[in-house]
Amino acid sequence: MRELLSLHHAMLQWAKEGKWEAVAAGEKIRRERLEDFFQIPVSEQQLPKVRAALQTMLDINGSLVELLSKDRGGVERDIGAIQKGRRAVAAYGQFTGSSRQPMENGHSG
Repeated sequence: MRELLSLHHAMLQWAKEGKWEAVAAGEKIRRERLEDFFQIPVSEQQLPKVRAALQTMLDINGSLVELLSKDRGGVERDIGAIQKGRRAVAAYGQFTGSSRQPMENGHSG
């Protein structure tokens, strides 16, 4: 359980740093470890500790989802800005391309 908690904390730190590939790799490990952990029934005396650890993991998972949403929103804004810039460049190119006329001496402006 300690290893799972450490992994969750590491994943949260990676998410805060924008290391989403590390978070994805951690998710795969986390899933496997959780499946392994629950193959063995939890004893009555371990139940409070396990419950607290699972609650911490759920809280961290909520933070991960929130960070992902914020990061995704930032990426979507960046993509929107790039697309807007491309449209502006295309419009400018159309405007300047259609208004070009050769000068009398053969040079264009």
